[in-house]
Amino acid sequence: MNNIDIPASPWDIFLFPIWVHRKISVRLRSLLPAFLFVGCFDMFFYRNLVNAGLFNGDILKFTGTFIVFLVLSLMIGVVDVVCTMLPIAEFAVIMGRRSEKYVSGRMPVILMKSYAISHILFIVPTAIYVYSGIEWASIDMSSSSQARLLFSFILVIMSFLAFVQLGVIYRTVSVRTRLQLFDKLIMILVAYFWMQISGGAVVYLEGLFSKILERLF
Repeated sequence: MNNIDIPASPWDIFLFPIWVHRKISVRLRSLLPAFLFVGCFDMFFYRNLVNAGLFNGDILKFTGTFIVFLVLSLMIGVVDVVCTMLPIAEFAVIMGRRSEKYVSGRMPVILMKSYAISHILFIVPTAIYVYSGIEWASIDMSSSSQARLLFSFILVIMSFLAFVQLGVIYRTVSVRTRLQLFDKLIMILVAYFWMQISGGAVVYLEGLFSKILERLF
């Protein structure tokens, strides 16, 4: 038996219900939607594509831009998901072998999909930040109280969700392995620092691919 029972809690709202983590497939072919989803998230929310006018013009230009967007999104999605989660998943496997606790050999696939699912949390606040039309960089003490309050709220939410994302991964590990608490905490600590490093590389690629898309069209 690969799963353990974890009672329902209010954290299900943020960390997703246990059944979601249990339903994560170990099939490699189902990673493709995960790659594409994360890649589209990275590309679409890197900058305001509507203001940039990348999808304006006739149907031919729009189709060409959209196809290139999907190709670049898939590429960056593969880099993001694999480079971020593969080392963490392999570390979990090593922890399982060391402690002689069950960890599936398909843990890399499981955690890659868990990482993709965690991006759902960021859709609304990131969309507000990128596509609201507000010049966040110009907000200072002379700005209206409403603008400053909204800016503070978005920053707090985004910072909070970064840790909730780790919680999603932690819950997946809790549901799909039999690692003990100490091993899971070590793994999540490693994940936190590694995601900071890999995140910088992903942001660089986002900028590079965004420039490629802009110059092509």
